[in-house]
Amino acid sequence: MEKLKKHIVYPKKDFILIIFLALLSNAFALEQYFIEGVDVKIAEKNLLEFPSFFDSSFVLDSNLVQSKDSILYFRNLAVEYSSKNDVDNAIVYIKKYIGATADLSLINDHLFSNINNAEKYIAFKQKYLPKFNFMAIIYFYAGFLGIFIFVILNIKKGVDRVGTFLISLFVLFNSLFILHLSLYIINYQYHIPQALMMTITFSFLYGPLLYFYFKRVNYNYKFRLIDILHLIPSIILLISILPYYFMSSLEKFNILFDGRKELLPAAYTVIVVKILSLSIYAFLILKVYRKNKKIVNNKNKVIFCWQRNLLTLHIIYTIAYIIYVGGVVKIINFQPLYHLQILVMVSVVFYVAYIAYGQPEIFKGKVKLLDPINFFKYKKSGLTPSFSLELKENLLRLLSEEKIYLDNDLNLESLSDKLGTTRHNTSQVINEHFNMSFSELMNQYRIDEATEILKKDEYNSLSIIQVAYEVGFNNKVSFNKSFKKQLSLTPTQYIKSIRA
Repeated sequence: MEKLKKHIVYPKKDFILIIFLALLSNAFALEQYFIEGVDVKIAEKNLLEFPSFFDSSFVLDSNLVQSKDSILYFRNLAVEYSSKNDVDNAIVYIKKYIGATADLSLINDHLFSNINNAEKYIAFKQKYLPKFNFMAIIYFYAGFLGIFIFVILNIKKGVDRVGTFLISLFVLFNSLFILHLSLYIINYQYHIPQALMMTITFSFLYGPLLYFYFKRVNYNYKFRLIDILHLIPSIILLISILPYYFMSSLEKFNILFDGRKELLPAAYTVIVVKILSLSIYAFLILKVYRKNKKIVNNKNKVIFCWQRNLLTLHIIYTIAYIIYVGGVVKIINFQPLYHLQILVMVSVVFYVAYIAYGQPEIFKGKVKLLDPINFFKYKKSGLTPSFSLELKENLLRLLSEEKIYLDNDLNLESLSDKLGTTRHNTSQVINEHFNMSFSELMNQYRIDEATEILKKDEYNSLSIIQVAYEVGFNNKVSFNKSFKKQLSLTPTQYIKSIRA
C-alpha cells in the first residue's frame, strides 16, 4: 500500500484548491451526481442512481494495489495496445492504471500519440479532462464572494449576532454548493475526490435557516430545545451517508472515475423531502412576512423590502429546483433550465453582498433599542420580554384575523380586555414593538382597509364618509387627517390617482 501511495498523483498547481475543498462542511446537495460537462447534461447520470457504499466495486481489488509491478503492468499493456492502434484495449488498461493510482495525467502522455486522434480516444479524454466554461468563472466568483461575505458579516460589530449568523450561514451553504457544482461544470471533480459527498446533509437546511432568520429579525426570537426537531431530516441523512466520510481519497476517486452505481430507493425520499422542505419553509416564511407587513412604517421599509426580496428568491429557487428535478427525470427537456437553480443561488449571494456593502444597517435587525423616553417610562415595568412578545403576537392576530380596528368603539381599555392584560401593558407593547400610540396603530390599519375598499369600488358607489364609517372612524375629519398623514394624499386625490 505504501508503494501505491507514491504513484498517486494530484496536480501540484491545484494543491490550495484541494486543501480548501477538502475542509468544507456538509453543504452540497444531491445534484453533484447529476451534472456532467459544460451543458450540464443528465444523460448518464440518472437522478435516481446513486453510488452505494454497500457496493463492493468501490473497494479496490487487492491485486491491483499490492505492488508497483501491478501498476506498471497496466501502464505497459496500455502502451503496447496503443502501439498496435488497438484503442479499445488501450483505454481498458489506461483505466485500470488510473483506477489504481488516481493519476489522470497518463491520458495525455505522448506514449499514446498513435491513437490520440482516434474518435473513441478523443471521447475518452473529453470525459475525464478539465474543460473551460465561461459561466463557471461567474459561478466561482460568486462562490468565493459568498465565503468572503460570511466572514465579513460575522466579524462585523454592532449587529444582531444570532440573526447575522443565520443569514450568513444561509449564504455560505449557497456559496459552497455553487463552488461544488462548478467543479462538475468544468469537469474537475476527478481532481478533488475528497469533496465527494462531503456536504449533502445540508440539503434540508436552507429553509430552516431562512425561517429562523425571519423569526429572529421580526420577533427577536430565542431558540428553544424543541427547535432541534427542525434538524431531524438532516441528522437522518447524515447518518445514512456517514460511511462515505471514512473512505480514502482513492476510493472516492474510483466512485467518480468508474461511474459505477446502483439504484438507490432512498434517493426518491431525499428528492421528495428536499422539495417538501423548501416548499413548507417557504410557506412558513411567507406567514411571518405577511404578519409583519401591516406594521411597516418609514423607519423599517428598507428592512421590509430586504425580507420581501429574500423570500422571493427562496420561492424562485424552490420552483427552479422542482423544474431541475423534472428535467432530470425527463418530464422537462430544456437544458438551459438546468442552470436556473444555480443562477438563483448566485443571485442570493450577489444580493446579500450588495446589501452588506450598501445598507449594512440591515443586519442590525428590526428589533430596535427603546428610545430614551420609553426606556425611562417602562424601566420599572413588570412586563417581561417573553410576555411582551406573546402579547404582540396576540395583538397581531386580533388585527389581521379578527380586524378589531373596524370597531369604532374600540379603545385601549377594550383592547386590553381582549388581550387579557392591563392598559399599561397594552400601551407598552404598542409603543415598544410598533413605535406608535394606540390610535396611530388602529388608524394605520383602518387606512389600509380603506384603500382596499376604494380599489374595489370601481363605480364610485361609496361616498368617502361611508368608507370612513366602514373602517372604524367616527367622523370624516379624522378620516381625512389620518389618510393624508399616511399616504400624503386626501381620499379624493387617492381615488383620482387609482382611477386615472
